[in-house]
Amino acid sequence: MPPAGARPMSARTTLLQPLRVSVALATIALTLSLGFLALTAWHSAYRLDPLENHIRQIQGLQQTDINIGKLLTRHLANHQPPSPAELQHIRDELDGLLQQNAQLSPETPENLRMASDYLALPIDNPSSNLIGALSLIRKVLTQENILQRQAIETARQSADEEFTIALIALIATPIIALAVMAWLRRRAFRAVSRLSELLDNVASLRFVDIEPLSENDPLAPIYQHYNEMTASLRTVSQQSREQTDQLQSQVRAASETLLRQQAELENGAKMAAIGEFSARLAHELRNPVSGISVALRNMEVELDDPDHRERVGLIAEEMDRVTRLLNSLLQNKSFTLEAPVLVSSDQLIGDVVKLFGYRLPKHVSITLDSQNNSVILPRDTVRQVLLNLLKNSCEAIGDRPGTIAVSFKVDDNTACLTVADTGPGYPETLLTRGIRPFQSGKTDGVGLGLSIVQHLVRGTGGDIQFGRGPNGGAMTIIHFPCEEPDHAHDHHH
Repeated sequence: MPPAGARPMSARTTLLQPLRVSVALATIALTLSLGFLALTAWHSAYRLDPLENHIRQIQGLQQTDINIGKLLTRHLANHQPPSPAELQHIRDELDGLLQQNAQLSPETPENLRMASDYLALPIDNPSSNLIGALSLIRKVLTQENILQRQAIETARQSADEEFTIALIALIATPIIALAVMAWLRRRAFRAVSRLSELLDNVASLRFVDIEPLSENDPLAPIYQHYNEMTASLRTVSQQSREQTDQLQSQVRAASETLLRQQAELENGAKMAAIGEFSARLAHELRNPVSGISVALRNMEVELDDPDHRERVGLIAEEMDRVTRLLNSLLQNKSFTLEAPVLVSSDQLIGDVVKLFGYRLPKHVSITLDSQNNSVILPRDTVRQVLLNLLKNSCEAIGDRPGTIAVSFKVDDNTACLTVADTGPGYPETLLTRGIRPFQSGKTDGVGLGLSIVQHLVRGTGGDIQFGRGPNGGAMTIIHFPCEEPDHAHDHHH
């Protein structure tokens, strides 16, 4: 029994205790690890600073040794005594080494002063003074090198000790953490295991009552609510079985109704497919028929022979009637896939751009950026897609001066066709909701141009993206799967 006045641990505290202890252990371990790394780094830096300064002093001593040796060699060879400026330069170097105060031997400062005194003016016997200064410098170098090796050895031993301590900590920390987690599993996770048992009972539809582990079990309120829930679930389960029998008979009747409706929907889908095919065919035929009509009307004006003009007028009226008929047929979907063939990208794209350029107004220019590649593509499909995009761009620019930029690149068995213009750009609804057939932003459009382009691209296994270009106009990026001739040859074999 708990002591009088003591409150049992709440269920929330019991469930969160393992997490809190785990987080606390991880925080402590991380803090200790980081602290030890920081201490090790500080010790390493503290040991290296004096050694770096000492190395610089030894380098200065070696340079001074070399300079004195040069003066002595020159004097002995040519009987040319060192100049006062040369002696003063060496004494300045010795003074600089004294000011560094980076020596390890306590005798070094006195020896450096004595060497400087040997070089003080006036010098009666240059060879003797230079030899004396050189001997002192080399004595200092010998002492400092010995002490430097000892300091390096001491630093290495300290580093080895720190590495040993870090290795022990690395091995001991997981072991301690595992031991603590095992203890937590026995003490703190017992309540979690009991809750898991309750959830398993619910998952397997075993609606049995459960009793607390002890009088002060912190999960006793949860057990009480669980028992109440199981009693309700037993009642609901019985009612559910009764309702299931009733629903089965209703489902049979609904299934028969759905089958009849499905047959009706299939007939409607067939009719919709026919309507879509008619609409697409009419859309693709309307442009050339319209061009023929315009040409016939021009011929009608240009012909001088009344008889010929009358005949051409009759033909033009028939073409106008065909155009009206096609417009009336514009409704719904479907295309036949084209077999890919080997083409030159410059010839494929360049010819289309050149052909379309003849019909461009003077205030609209077109640019082409293409790499010449021999690739296997559905030629007519690519031409039709590009012509539709160029036509849309030209119509979007309208009477304003503008530019249409075409780019065609081939990389890693993918052909990328990009068409960008300086027009007003795609409507926001198209960019957010995608292409909707029979919805057009043009007053005289029927909303099938981009839908046909999308259908053609997807029919080749490619993808199409609509966005805004760098100048704010419309930009269309299309990726066609393609093959290089060598790869395609291997594939066919």
